[in-house]
Amino acid sequence: MRIISGKFKSRLIDFPKSKLTRPMTDRTKETLFNIVGSFVFGKHILDLYAGSGSIGLEALSRGALSATFVDRAPWAKSSILKNLAALGLEREGLLLSMDVLAGIRKLDRTGRAFSLVFVDPPFDKGLVRKTLLKLDASEIVQPFGQVVVGHSNREAIPHEELTKLKLVRTKKIGQASLSFLFRLESANEKTKSYISGEL
Repeated sequence: MRIISGKFKSRLIDFPKSKLTRPMTDRTKETLFNIVGSFVFGKHILDLYAGSGSIGLEALSRGALSATFVDRAPWAKSSILKNLAALGLEREGLLLSMDVLAGIRKLDRTGRAFSLVFVDPPFDKGLVRKTLLKLDASEIVQPFGQVVVGHSNREAIPHEELTKLKLVRTKKIGQASLSFLFRLESANEKTKSYISGEL
């Protein structure tokens, strides 16, 4: 696995080979960052279900100010710390080695907020709904911040249950999808149309 673009383009990322892990494919990751575009630059990033940290590391390579990684798996902790050290990004990266929902609560209590949040949980485990509802009830997504969710085509975004986060786009890529949500202060059609045009 490699970083696709930016300062660390083509640098290898440590990722354990196991049937229990499902890294985001390079094709999906490239599509994600092509859509997000320059929105990542100069932003504070949150990478939930971070795994090896590949999404957050890609964001740092493309100019993000910082990345906070949340994953409870011991192998994820080892990989993320190894990758941050290899790229000299220890100061830009923060690891919370804990359950994602607990991590959201902790970040909310400390007043942390992020412009861009990546959510890439194990497929078809009901974690997309649980995580988005927790994010929607928290203050860790900044106003007009963006949430990007990687999920299987069988697992829908619970957009009707969300009050702050608004689904503006879903793009299918093979058996997976990327969904893009924004936290809005006003859900008027003009704002939604503007944001949809920016994606």
